[in-house]
Amino acid sequence: MNDARIRLGFVAAAAFNIGGILVFTRALTNQAIFATDPAMFSRPACLLVMVWGLAYAAQARSWRAAPAISAVFALEKFIYAAWWCVWLAHRGGELAALAERDLPAGVFYAVYGAGDAAFGLFFAWAAWRARRPAAA
Repeated sequence: MNDARIRLGFVAAAAFNIGGILVFTRALTNQAIFATDPAMFSRPACLLVMVWGLAYAAQARSWRAAPAISAVFALEKFIYAAWWCVWLAHRGGELAALAERDLPAGVFYAVYGAGDAAFGLFFAWAAWRARRPAAA
């Protein structure tokens, strides 16, 4: 994967966080998202998810210069993915009822961790790749 595509991955991660939160929370008004897992997705926590997205976008052009930042992003994404797995193990049976009450909330809780895991792998790979010299 060339540097331009890796930069695009950082931008995609930013869009995933910012756009995903804005769409699924209906611009931070969807009480079903906040009430379902308030420890992880209260309104303030959702704002911070968007701040992480801004950090990904800010790192897009300079990812090679600071591989440790990408490693931190990977860790953050893996924490969200692990939280999601635990949440699904304990409360996954509630997804159908949640989706029936509020489809965006049901879809959000069904998929967010898979996206976080994928971007966690991407950030881990970018951190590893940044340690190698850029192709000429």
